[in-house]
Amino acid sequence: MTIVVNILKKNEFRSDGERVFKKSLSYLCNFFELDEVETVLFVSLFTLYYDYAERPVNLYIISDRFGCNPLEVLKYKDKIPVLLEKGFIEETEPPDGAFGRNFFKIPTYVCDAILSNTKIPAKSEKASYTFNNFIRQLERLGDSRVENNERIEVLFQAVENKELMHSTLEGIKRTKELVPLIQDRVLLYDVAAGMINYMRTEVEVMILVNRVTDDSMNRQAIAESIMNETHPLFALNLIQIENKSTIMESTISLTDKAFELLLGEEGKLYQKKRGDKNLKKPEAIQQKDLFYMPENEGDIKKLFGSMEKENMKKLQDRLREKKLPVGLCIMFYGAPGTGKTETVYQIAKKTGRSVFHVEIGTLRSKWYGETEQNLKKIFTDYNKMCDEAKKNDDLMPILLFNEADAVFGTRGGGGEGEGFRTDNILQNILLEEMEGIKGVMIATTNFEDNFDPAFERRFLYKIKFARPDAEVKSKIWRSNIDYLSESDAMSLAKSFDFSGGEIANIVRKITIDEVMDGIKPSKDMIFEYCKKEKIKDKSKIGFER
Repeated sequence: MTIVVNILKKNEFRSDGERVFKKSLSYLCNFFELDEVETVLFVSLFTLYYDYAERPVNLYIISDRFGCNPLEVLKYKDKIPVLLEKGFIEETEPPDGAFGRNFFKIPTYVCDAILSNTKIPAKSEKASYTFNNFIRQLERLGDSRVENNERIEVLFQAVENKELMHSTLEGIKRTKELVPLIQDRVLLYDVAAGMINYMRTEVEVMILVNRVTDDSMNRQAIAESIMNETHPLFALNLIQIENKSTIMESTISLTDKAFELLLGEEGKLYQKKRGDKNLKKPEAIQQKDLFYMPENEGDIKKLFGSMEKENMKKLQDRLREKKLPVGLCIMFYGAPGTGKTETVYQIAKKTGRSVFHVEIGTLRSKWYGETEQNLKKIFTDYNKMCDEAKKNDDLMPILLFNEADAVFGTRGGGGEGEGFRTDNILQNILLEEMEGIKGVMIATTNFEDNFDPAFERRFLYKIKFARPDAEVKSKIWRSNIDYLSESDAMSLAKSFDFSGGEIANIVRKITIDEVMDGIKPSKDMIFEYCKKEKIKDKSKIGFER
């Protein structure tokens, strides 16, 4: 080994065909059962590791010690996985805070075998090159980059090196083929790390964005692409929004497809149970203050009370005694942005229930008959959840059909086309399933004028959400922007005829400014946001008398 290393040093990591070098190298190849390139790389790492008093080494240290161009050594890097697999070297932490390049050490049993001039034994417990280990290493790289304020390009290079080290993993191969850009893969890996390493169901968007970029403009672009669901990983169906709120509160998760891509068959262990991707637990719901018009408050307060566990049990027991359907079907209707959907979530939060959220549009399929099957499956899954809850003396979740306008409208008999036929079938399924529902179903709609009377009869409660007046709007403004004075909040409320949802949209823009620019927008800046909120501005600028 000494002869080989000395000649490499003398010739700047080249042998120049010296006969003694070839002879020694041939002997080492036979002894280690490696090819020439693998042998040269191993003896170089071995010698430097012990020359450096057992300090971790890497390919750049070899090039520096041998006085050669780093490219001379880096062309050998594809042999590193072979040495790792055979157990001749092990990956280890960088020394003295070094970052971004893979470091290695020599296992003790390898050194003992060489010193005793015996064959290196097969490693009894070879390093487990699994995807879980891979993302743990990437998470440490990400943490180190943030702590040391390293450029994001250094992280990208380090991740590519890790991918090379784990190139035998099918999940890495599949991911590189499907997601060609390293910046997109790093984001995907980081979501996977948060979910798998800590068994989380979702990852915070803002924390994620800060970890995968170091440029403020790029940070905003990535954040917006996630919030708008235009990021390439959405197009590939690898990530999904879990909780869409402000940029500081929103969360995302891996899809079932992503788990299968990264982990293959093992990915099924991490996938949510059937229906769970639409199920939001009460602890994942952010508590919010909601404000209603006086005519709504009584009905909504009664609804909150009826959803309490004991009250709900008594109510269903009484309905059962009277041979009446025990399920509760409730309709929230009114103008967009008046708090219909958020009220459902706040009922769930306060009463400790989960929400099984269904968007009608997501059920539709281009395949004949599949849309109807999807809808039936929703009710099958939901009723099973209710049965399980009853068995465990737990709370039944709320089944939420959001923006259900398309299927609750008046049915007709003279329409033509596959779409018309499908809508009629969906309505018939809904009518039938609502009769036998076991828990609580709440449907929201922005349009009540063309509501089918058959559906009206099946909803026990029908609550109209009115647009907020100036007093209510003022409370909404102050609850979202705590530094607004009462007079400023009332000024905004009287000047702009906004719903609660529109106010929330403006608050999101203000939050982005606070995060990106580090400033709190003034009242005048908020007014400018308000003026630009509506494409067709029908708001009256000025004060009401």
